[in-house]
Amino acid sequence: MKLIHARLVKSSRRPASWLLCGVAAILLAAGSTLAIRAAPAIPDPCKLVTAAELQQIAGPLKGAPKPGASGEVACEYTPAKAPAWIRISLHDGELGYWKTRNGGKNPVSLPEFGTNAFVNPDFEGSTDLYAKKGDLVLSVSMPKGPTAVDMVKAIARKALPRL
Repeated sequence: MKLIHARLVKSSRRPASWLLCGVAAILLAAGSTLAIRAAPAIPDPCKLVTAAELQQIAGPLKGAPKPGASGEVACEYTPAKAPAWIRISLHDGELGYWKTRNGGKNPVSLPEFGTNAFVNPDFEGSTDLYAKKGDLVLSVSMPKGPTAVDMVKAIARKALPRL
């Protein structure tokens, strides 16, 4: 009787293991047809505005643009005359966070650059514009001055569509 019971137990386990193998094979086959989407590449901020476009806005440049420090997605330009520097950077997150952090007491809304876009004409000595496209926040900064707001807007008009 034990021998018959042992054979029944062994034979009853085989279909279960075959069933598990079959299910695994189906899942693997189905999984191979699933589309895997990689995160979109983050654009190079030094390529969002050409040197020629920036020269039309800010005048001649001293040398080539310089990428941001390690871990930053940024590009800095040095005009031959004023302003002393121009920085284009990309961030993630929501504009509300950036407005709270860098908007100052009276951020100026810029609806022409999208919902919640703004400029702070004087954030600790610089003029900073923030606008969002997709998942990225564009920031354009330069030292404050009488033409700084117009210049950061002109740069953002070139850069934002290229995100």
